[in-house]
Amino acid sequence: MPPTDQRSIAPIVGVLCLLALTVCLAGVAAVTITSIDPVEPAPNAALDLTVDSETHTFEFAHHHGDPLDVTAIDVTVTVEGTPLADQPPVPFFQTNGFEGGPTGPFNSRADPSWHPGESAGFRVAATNEPPIDSGDRVVATVETTDGRTIATLETTAT
Repeated sequence: MPPTDQRSIAPIVGVLCLLALTVCLAGVAAVTITSIDPVEPAPNAALDLTVDSETHTFEFAHHHGDPLDVTAIDVTVTVEGTPLADQPPVPFFQTNGFEGGPTGPFNSRADPSWHPGESAGFRVAATNEPPIDSGDRVVATVETTDGRTIATLETTAT
């Protein structure tokens, strides 16, 4: 008959192995959780858009919310679902597809910080396609340069 004191070691070894495994898994989970960078939300801003089909002028109004750094945003415009051939590379002074310099913080010579109460705009050149007619559905998307949407503005050209 074998001695009974040798059998009592097996449960202790099993408990120690499970404890070691639990500590290792907790360490891996802690390293993984602390290494994840939280995604910063897009700036919060209430914007409005008006489009004049006679002058081809786009006017963006910043009503309230966070100030926007126009050097860190992109503006994309579609007319009746078709993107403009030349998109506004805000901020800019003169560029293909646009007439003259833009207004407000969209102008590269202005302060690039767009605050509530300020307007910014540009005038699309007649050479830029598609043409903008009265009654056309115009959508402008304002997003950060890393792709976070700030606002999607939809209006009817007057």
